[in-house]
Formats: sequence, structure tokens, C-alpha cells
Amino acid sequence: MDTYIFTYETTVDAPIEEVWSFFHTAENLVKITSFPTITLHSDPETREGNTIRMKMWIGPVKADWHSYIQEVKPHEYFVDVGVKLPFPLKSWRHTHSFVKKGDSTVMRDIVEIQSILPTSILGPALHGMFRGRADAVRRHFNRL
Repeated sequence: MDTYIFTYETTVDAPIEEVWSFFHTAENLVKITSFPTITLHSDPETREGNTIRMKMWIGPVKADWHSYIQEVKPHEYFVDVGVKLPFPLKSWRHTHSFVKKGDSTVMRDIVEIQSILPTSILGPALHGMFRGRADAVRRHFNRL
């Protein structure tokens, strides 16, 4: 099974300290993800060694998603690895990086994923999800 590497970059008009603080808790993942619907069932802190347990709904279908926070370097990046994934995913490794650019922050997501879905379906689905999250993050920081 091939590994698909998906990347997405978002520039946020906010200092890196504020953006990092926002992503330091998975509670905000719930706020910025409109699809699929997500609920948290564990400690939401983005800290090394923590496993964040989530339930997600895609229409009437419920699935578990557990992400292990493998590595954290404050204000630079963190890595989460899927340890319990919904069908059709086989593996998931997501590096979230944050780079200061003047008064703004560039967020870069790199997802290494294996799935039974072809990349012709997986790529557009991921792009849509991350675009929606990027829009929600920008709206959040524009309100502050």
C-alpha cells in the first residue's frame, strides 16, 4: 500500500504565540472542523505522550479516532499519529508546523496517510477539510 503525502499551508494574521496557544488544545479542533462532526472524549491537551480520543460522525455513521501526540516542540511543531482510525484509513501521521513570518504565522500541515481509497478521492477530500479548517482559523483570529 502506497503512502500518500498531503500538504496544506495557511497564513494567519496573528503572532505565532497566539496561534500556538490556539492549537495547544484539541478543543479548538472541534471548533474549526465542520465536517466530519467531532467530539472529544479525553484530555485535549497537545502534549507529548497524550492520546486524544475523538468520535466522529459522517452522517449517521459514527467512528472512533485516537491520535497519539508523538512529538512536541513548542511554537514550532507537533506530530500526531493515528493509533485507532476510522475505515478506510490504514495509517495517519500529521505534522503541524508553525513558522513566524513578520507579524503573521504560516501553518504547514503535512499528512502521511495510507488508505484503501485512491488518491483521486482522498486528495480532494483532505483538501476540502483543510481548506474549511483554514477558513475557520482565519475567522477566529480576525475576531480577536
